[in-house]
Amino acid sequence: MQDVKLSDTPITEAYPGLNNLVVDFNQMKAFLDDPLVLVEADGVRVRDHTGQWYIDGLAGVAAVQLGHRNQGIIDAMHAQLNRIALALPLYASTEPAIELAERLAEVTPEPLTHVKFTTGGSEANETAFKLARQYHAQTGNPGKYKVISRYKSYHGATMGALAASGGASRKLPYEPFPTGFVHVHPPDCYRCPFGMTYPDCGVRCAKIVDEVILGEGPETVAALIADPVVMSAEGLIAPPLEYFKILREVCDRHNVLLIFDEIITGFGRLGELFAADVYETCPDIMSVGKGISGGYAALAAVMMTERVATAFWGDLADGVHFNAGHTYSGNPVACAAGLEAVRQIVEDGALDNGRERGKQLRSGLDELEARYSQIGRVDGHGMLQGVEFVSDRASRSAYPASNLLCRAVGQTAKRNGLIARMGDHTYVLAPPLVSTEEEIDEMLDILDASIAETLETFEE
Repeated sequence: MQDVKLSDTPITEAYPGLNNLVVDFNQMKAFLDDPLVLVEADGVRVRDHTGQWYIDGLAGVAAVQLGHRNQGIIDAMHAQLNRIALALPLYASTEPAIELAERLAEVTPEPLTHVKFTTGGSEANETAFKLARQYHAQTGNPGKYKVISRYKSYHGATMGALAASGGASRKLPYEPFPTGFVHVHPPDCYRCPFGMTYPDCGVRCAKIVDEVILGEGPETVAALIADPVVMSAEGLIAPPLEYFKILREVCDRHNVLLIFDEIITGFGRLGELFAADVYETCPDIMSVGKGISGGYAALAAVMMTERVATAFWGDLADGVHFNAGHTYSGNPVACAAGLEAVRQIVEDGALDNGRERGKQLRSGLDELEARYSQIGRVDGHGMLQGVEFVSDRASRSAYPASNLLCRAVGQTAKRNGLIARMGDHTYVLAPPLVSTEEEIDEMLDILDASIAETLETFEE
């Protein structure tokens, strides 16, 4: 039987391999009707196969913190390639991995002292769940296995990470999931699931976790995982500042490990190095990725406290080691990229610049909210900001799936030279930390013009 081409569009004539490709989270029939093939990038901009340049308002996926074509990171990777590209992960470590572990222990909140490298965020969160379960098994609480997470959250595409996630649209095709995952409502003050208003609510969304743990049985709950800013297909939500302090106290009371999923929020995205710094709360386990290598290599890590790490320390005969790993975890080339990326963020002013540009971005988006009644809210921290479009601001009603203003605005902005994350209702900007004042203004101007242009023909 001959291969059957799924598409004969001009793009597949130029790139026949597109008939063999599946792009993440995309319906390929629709993708080939409006394709985007990127061939070059520089700074905060990317160029497609037609020659059009765009501002990368999403920094890859909140990963290219230091811009494209960053010569310092490229040089560090090149130098390491000329030394050793892959170690013997079952039997050895490498100098870049050792140095990066030391550096991460220096820059993460003080109680986090030990590092387990992985290659991506999903893998890091899977590792965190396994750490939590094995930790309790080896500290006298083998019945603790459940993981509490939040609806609307997203922790990765692998089965365990997806089981912990809270978005139905991404989960339904793969059910049933492994048991042991329990969900609670997220801290959404705009659409409070309890019908309350902050601050009179007393942060009910955090305090109810105590009741859930008691309802499940504290002797069965191993961990609670939370992405400090919920960013999923369903929107973007930043909690009240006291939210995580309450969760910390609840977890301590019931001997439940608190896991922060900082895959997106880590390494300066929120205006501080980590969301743990923003919320002044340190977890027991923290997953980091994306920005750790500046987006130049597949690299992630799981940080843990001394208390957690000690449970895995012993002689060979004790059999208490963490019995998990992956071929490319702690890859020396990726770790070389990580060392240079972290150095630039901490020492070369990228963190400080990102903090200032985040304030500028938020101020500009707040101005758009004041001028367009179709914007219900702006939410986020630092260089991670979301604009939610509503059909009625007073009732906070969402647009129907058949007529989504957010996606229409996103497509217009793309044509006008700005790429960002367009969900059904929320348009998310997460530019590189190294964006200039002029580049942030340009992003805001394009978004402003794109909203106005879309509204001229949009029929509600």
